[in-house]
Amino acid sequence: MRKVKKLFAVLLTLAMVLGMSATVFATNTEQTPSAKPTVATINGIEQEPGVDISVVAYQIIKYNDNGYYEEVLSDTIDKDEVAGQHPTLTPTSKNVQNLYYNRLKNLKDLGGERSFVLQEDGSYTCGDLALGTWLVVVNGAKSYIYNPAIISVNQTPDGKEYGTLNLNTNTWLNETGTYLKKDEPTITKTAESVEGSSDTNVVGTQFGDILKFTVTADIPAYTPDRTNIQYSIKDTLTGLDFVLDEEHPVAVKVGMDSQTARPNEYVKDIAKSAIEAAIGKNEKSFTVTGLGDQFLVTNSNNKIIIEYYARVTSTTLINVDRLNNKAELDYSNNTDTNNKSNHKETETKHYTFGIDTTVSGWKDSESSHPTGEFVKIDDKGNIQYTQTPGEVEKTESAVQFLEGAQFQLHIGNVNGTLFTDKSGEDTFTTDKNGRLQIVGLDDGVEYYLVETKAPTGYSLNATPVKVYIEATYGMDQVTNLQDVLTGYQVIMGEGKGSQTITHYGYNIETGETEFINTPDTPSNPFGFKNTKLTNLPSTGGIGTTIFTIGGCLIMVVAAGLFFASRRKSAK
Repeated sequence: MRKVKKLFAVLLTLAMVLGMSATVFATNTEQTPSAKPTVATINGIEQEPGVDISVVAYQIIKYNDNGYYEEVLSDTIDKDEVAGQHPTLTPTSKNVQNLYYNRLKNLKDLGGERSFVLQEDGSYTCGDLALGTWLVVVNGAKSYIYNPAIISVNQTPDGKEYGTLNLNTNTWLNETGTYLKKDEPTITKTAESVEGSSDTNVVGTQFGDILKFTVTADIPAYTPDRTNIQYSIKDTLTGLDFVLDEEHPVAVKVGMDSQTARPNEYVKDIAKSAIEAAIGKNEKSFTVTGLGDQFLVTNSNNKIIIEYYARVTSTTLINVDRLNNKAELDYSNNTDTNNKSNHKETETKHYTFGIDTTVSGWKDSESSHPTGEFVKIDDKGNIQYTQTPGEVEKTESAVQFLEGAQFQLHIGNVNGTLFTDKSGEDTFTTDKNGRLQIVGLDDGVEYYLVETKAPTGYSLNATPVKVYIEATYGMDQVTNLQDVLTGYQVIMGEGKGSQTITHYGYNIETGETEFINTPDTPSNPFGFKNTKLTNLPSTGGIGTTIFTIGGCLIMVVAAGLFFASRRKSAK
């Protein structure tokens, strides 16, 4: 009996151990597969009605039979070399860009193409990826550009572990900045000053300044079988002329971003010819078109970057001239069968300023309403503004407005370079109202007016008059453009008691100038005075005649007395 009890105890213990083991194994079997992805997943791709988007992967790193990872194509992936060990592959965004940039060749050579399947939740999945790293390409999207991405499949003790990728949130920060992203095809335009410009602020410009413009346009993702692609870049200038010479050439690059874009002579020749034609016809716009299906397919998801130069030639005789310069992109997307064009545009805004000029945007046709920041007067009194834009009243009726005074405008200092206007003139003369008209001035630059010839009957006033335009810029609420003019003031003269400030508001939408003269913002013109010359007898006048006749009579009498005295002595 005792032996039976012992045997029963052993069997019971063995049953308990086996039961516990079975529970543990079941738990592991159930939990392990759910703890890792069983398929590769791509999120963040926007579905577009009527648009067929495909997601395809190409293997760029594989797991070989010897048990380590290697490139599918030689010398396409960066490596960390360690002596005595197989190199560690470290793919960079530059590697991915180069593979994708040459994909018509590389993707074919890579082989192993795998397609992802769209799921109900909007994700794309693929469970048929071998061990290694895969280049993921999104084709056919209309509204967004999807840069190429990479996703990996690793070997773990429990089997394959598939990667996941969210194109909305995942970023790859390395030597070229954020790499993974999606975006709409866009066009941007920027401007910068070049050596010899009045200053580095290109929002305010001076007549004759040369600006460097950069237009960057996206190329949508086109599949290799796409034909009859419509794609054009148009650029239009206002208040500028194209400049094309050895010092100011056209340059074109094509690539994923400005840091890694490559010079492209093909597009450069097209752009250069278009600008040359515009210059020859004295036109203000050029269009880059006719790039061809092969070029656009080969460079899908890249950018075209065009650099050119233009000179400020604003000729409008108003106090604020707005130079709007627009760049436009028209393109057909990858899925349109009727080649409809989609349109994007952007612009830059620049301004030139003037003194003693017509108020911009003034609607009253009966009067030009000159601004009158600087008025030439005599020394009999002073002048001030009325509440009407540009109208000046005398504080004393005896004050005279002086015509015919000549001035030159120096840039930077009183001995600086002379400012030259649109007519090639560097000397400016006051009109019958004592005003100068100078347009094409920049803000933030010191100018000095120096009188070179006084009005007839008045002495020269050699005191230099400092001219400084101080502008304020804000954001256009309609276009969301930054650095648009909201107002400015003209500061004449230097030092306390000898300086005047004229205030103006500016309407971004209409381009109208508002003259501001209130107790809070008092304004007055700068009255530049000349002194009348001393009144001397004029040549040929009666006073001179009397003295001349008297002198002659004295000389005659003296001569007579002299000769009479000699005769007397001779006798």
